[in-house]
Amino acid sequence: MQHNHENSKKPRQPLKRIAYIVMGFPQVSETFIAEEAQSLKKFGIEMMLIALNEVNFEIIHSSAKALLDQNQVRYVSDTNKLKLLGALLQLALKKPLTVFNTLRKALAHQQRWLYFQALPYAAELIENQTDYLHAHFADKNLLFAAVLSEWTGIPFGFTAHRYDILDNPLPVAQFSDLANQACAVVTVSEYNKRFIIEKFSLKPEQIYVAYNGICIEMFQPSHNPTEQSTLRLINVGRLVPVKGQDILLEALHRVREQGFSVHLQIIGGGPLQSELEAQTQRLSLSDCVEFLGARSQEQVCQYLDKADVFVMPSRSEGFAVACLEAMAMELPVIASNVTGFPEAVTEHVTGLLLPVENPEALANAIVWMIQHPEQRLAMGKQGREMVVNKFTREKVTAGLIDYWQKAIQK
Repeated sequence: MQHNHENSKKPRQPLKRIAYIVMGFPQVSETFIAEEAQSLKKFGIEMMLIALNEVNFEIIHSSAKALLDQNQVRYVSDTNKLKLLGALLQLALKKPLTVFNTLRKALAHQQRWLYFQALPYAAELIENQTDYLHAHFADKNLLFAAVLSEWTGIPFGFTAHRYDILDNPLPVAQFSDLANQACAVVTVSEYNKRFIIEKFSLKPEQIYVAYNGICIEMFQPSHNPTEQSTLRLINVGRLVPVKGQDILLEALHRVREQGFSVHLQIIGGGPLQSELEAQTQRLSLSDCVEFLGARSQEQVCQYLDKADVFVMPSRSEGFAVACLEAMAMELPVIASNVTGFPEAVTEHVTGLLLPVENPEALANAIVWMIQHPEQRLAMGKQGREMVVNKFTREKVTAGLIDYWQKAIQK
């Protein structure tokens, strides 16, 4: 999907307006996107968020609510033909050559409906003088961003996370082609960057790493650790196979068999809930495991504040925002030594890293936390310090804006 830039030789002004393209909004598990979008305003950048699907939500985080309240979210729907024609004429008056070339391509394209669906949003982007389009996830969102770019001549880029580089929602050749057309390619860990270079044949200089930063102001630990016989564990994540809650329950069973007292709270919803609840009963853990379901970010903070250790035995992870949130609340972390985890968790400094899919090693790590309370507290303090120094939302957003600014001026 090549995009045509009319007057492309004009020097670009500093970024003033950006549009994000996402699959659905608001998603409880994708708080980082809303926070990233909201943080742009602190740098004087206006933004619009285009969601391909509406989401039925019971839990909504404050950053997502702010975007909705400020009328910054658009939902792509099957628009009537009259509206599409109106948008096409509006665009043609502004960019006749670009629109003529794109229309000719759209009519012959396999995904022509995607082109026509994009028309009202393309017209609004031109009307709003948007400078840059950014898709989160290299899937249909990226296709839509590329189509919008073709209609408007606005440069586009994307952030690749985890599933979109592992599970091939776009064929490898199409991903590579779109990445080469994009002016900005972002991913959330150095591990992902190496993976993308190898799998999609991109060059290292094409990819910028932007960790999923967090709004540190939201995470203010107030807990005063007290001597107690029960270690309070917490896990935050969707109840899906990749998150490894089943491994955690197996490990907990082993810890209890050794005579140690533990209590686990699991925050998150998902398709594995009944299966994990059945496993809890089978392992006689019902008295020490709580399934709390999906919670707002404010509630998650409150639960983190009352916990002792954060545990995340994921089988794979792009970059665990939940880990950073726990570290910001001065919790030591036990996590799998896979994908992006080692970039957030430093072994025996901010937590413990374990072989993936290993309940015995996880049980041993939990026991170590029980037996070393002073080191545990020191790890928590170090964790918050690391987040403050490296992973705040402001630091990450400032780096992203600088990268985008340079990318669109190339």
